[in-house]
Amino acid sequence: MKLKTGPTRRVHANNTRGAAFCGMGAFVGIGKTQRAHVYTAATLPVGPDDYKKIDPERLARELEVDKCAVNHGRFWMMDEVDYAGGDSVDFHGVKMNWAGDMTGAEMIAQFQSAYVPSLIQRNTNWIWHAGKPLHLLREPGGTVWVLQEYTKAVDPSLTPDNLNTVGSKLKTLPKGWKFETKVLDKNLSLDTGRAGGWAAIIRDELGNTYQGCGYGKDTSANYVP
Repeated sequence: MKLKTGPTRRVHANNTRGAAFCGMGAFVGIGKTQRAHVYTAATLPVGPDDYKKIDPERLARELEVDKCAVNHGRFWMMDEVDYAGGDSVDFHGVKMNWAGDMTGAEMIAQFQSAYVPSLIQRNTNWIWHAGKPLHLLREPGGTVWVLQEYTKAVDPSLTPDNLNTVGSKLKTLPKGWKFETKVLDKNLSLDTGRAGGWAAIIRDELGNTYQGCGYGKDTSANYVP
């Protein structure tokens, strides 16, 4: 493999709410031991068609990995991002930083299955500002899933200003779950440094991604909204 993974620096960006970005998973190995090195855009925003520059099959050969999968058409919903990132790598004209690792099975399951939790190892702090709307899924048992990114892949009409309508579009939401939009009265921080460097994430049936808050014994949140 021609990739050097792992953190080399802290990356911080402000005003990320609504910023377009893309990512990439570099898969190494097969079966249950397969792992995916996760990369995210080095600069924001990313052009909506920049991902088309990347040829996943050719890139996999060049990097000497088993497979590459490009994650595109997505928009951040936190107001600040801070994470331990790796060196910036140019993937066919799109620069990305290493940002974490998953098992291959969990990354594929995340792409294919709604409302199924997956774990990702990353040192990240996502911050939502007081006075801004927060969109979330609330489980009856107390776990809250906070919207960290949305996509237009399934519903092209979605924008940061109409995400409060997502709840009415979720037809397979698990029993007892509720979609909710609320305005924060204080900053919310989901810092995986408080939880051993792990985050739990899910996607809804529209492909939007949420991070767990109060998920089991997870302690990444400064409070549960």
